[in-house]
Amino acid sequence: MKNDILKALATKAKNRLINKNLRNTYSNIDIKIISENDEAFYNKVKEIVNEEEFVYNPIKRLMDEDKMSRMTPREKEKYLLETIEKYQAARRKIYAEQSKNAVI
Repeated sequence: MKNDILKALATKAKNRLINKNLRNTYSNIDIKIISENDEAFYNKVKEIVNEEEFVYNPIKRLMDEDKMSRMTPREKEKYLLETIEKYQAARRKIYAEQSKNAVI
């Protein structure tokens, strides 16, 4: 069920990127979900990256279910895409830090 929702949101996002007329649909939405320097978010990503077992749902762990329940479908989609972007940036930063600290 939740995978279907995620798949539908991703499909809609892809369609918007393809259709140039819809690229600016979020320009009037003012939602600040995750700040650039959110230490708590970064620490959660660090925990996920450093877990011994493979994490199959890192984005779901990072998203706030309470916020999602109060959002419109468009806001949910934006929240999902922003969370993915922030997760990838934090993960790259963590891996860069780990590679600097690694002893060869």
